[in-house]
Amino acid sequence: MLLTSRQRLTSLLCLIYFTTLLITPDSYKYGAILLAVTALIMLPSTWQALKTRPAILISGSLVLYFVVTLAFALPGEHYTQLDMPSRVLLAIMIFALLLKYPPELKSVFYGCAIGAALVGVIALYQHYMLDIRALSTGGFMPIQVAGMAASLSVFSIFAYIYSCQRTLPTLKTIAFLGITLGFIATLLSGGRGSWVITPFVALWAVIYYRKHFSSRDYLAIATSVVLIVVTAVIPALDRAGLVFAELDDYQQIQRTEMADTDTQRTPSVTSSSGVRVELWKTALYLFADNPITGTGYSQFTSAREVLVEKGQVDPIVMDFSRAHNQLLEELQVKGLIGGLTLIVLIAAPWLATRKTNTGDTPDKHFATIMLRSHLILIAGYMLTQHYLNHHSGILFFSLGVVIFASIALRAEARD
Repeated sequence: MLLTSRQRLTSLLCLIYFTTLLITPDSYKYGAILLAVTALIMLPSTWQALKTRPAILISGSLVLYFVVTLAFALPGEHYTQLDMPSRVLLAIMIFALLLKYPPELKSVFYGCAIGAALVGVIALYQHYMLDIRALSTGGFMPIQVAGMAASLSVFSIFAYIYSCQRTLPTLKTIAFLGITLGFIATLLSGGRGSWVITPFVALWAVIYYRKHFSSRDYLAIATSVVLIVVTAVIPALDRAGLVFAELDDYQQIQRTEMADTDTQRTPSVTSSSGVRVELWKTALYLFADNPITGTGYSQFTSAREVLVEKGQVDPIVMDFSRAHNQLLEELQVKGLIGGLTLIVLIAAPWLATRKTNTGDTPDKHFATIMLRSHLILIAGYMLTQHYLNHHSGILFFSLGVVIFASIALRAEARD
């Protein structure tokens, strides 16, 4: 089936979004802005596409996330807290555009694979030519970048599998580069939070779709693994080893403080892993004290000061504004209301597309699988980072949801 001119436009915009996602520290905005402007212009003719039950479920979860944050921001006029959640409103407009004129899945695959390959080239240049930690300077946030690069790499795996099914040699070649270079970028960046879930999703994809691989494809997989190991595993192992060293130091500090209570008010935890443990402890204490509504934004700082004065947590927590865990962050500030809202935000797109996993076309099937992989991967990144409190995180999450969901819900068979 031939694409209409407006479907070509949305396909091009989605390709641009994924291709330019990580070429500069701020490039994640470029494609998003183009999509948002186009969606706003066409909104009078596209908003009715949101009236279907699956669209209402997805849009409603995004609106709920914004409204709950608004409700907690109003007391004390903490309106700056609405900065990130407001991005989901743009995503809803884009969702209407893409439901009305669904993009071509092949264009999305090309964008993901090219984007992964480009960030891999940048990471290799910075690591081996500039001798610096890849994607960590010049404005790059390695934790966020590592997650997005990992996602693009996983999407490239699905692009490769799709090209095997549809006999698309050009896409297969680019997808191979995206897989290899994307995972290299993820490892060289040192963003350890992206390593928690990603290997399992990637391994599942390879095993689940193994029947579509030929002997040549298995050779390509082996080649990719070898290239990744040779170029990036040693730096990654060094970063991973720091976790165990930092946790060991943290345990020693805790034993020392238990023996000497006078040191409780002096910050003693400095390692990344140790600080995270203290922040998680703080969040759990605050949630236990206010399980339904949390501390709210107004009482958050004073509540943490009380925990520090009691010696329940290290004073280092006062130097950080977030829990470095998305669920714990929602629980400590918004209680069960915020925690359940976050769960709905993740679960709603999954439920909305539950009937498209075995869709009548490969496009519907793969779009659904990519959507679910996107949700699982983002949930993994949330374990060690307040992922949605960053422009790149909230945009990548919400736009990924609406792009994949629009294809899953509206894709048609194409020649």
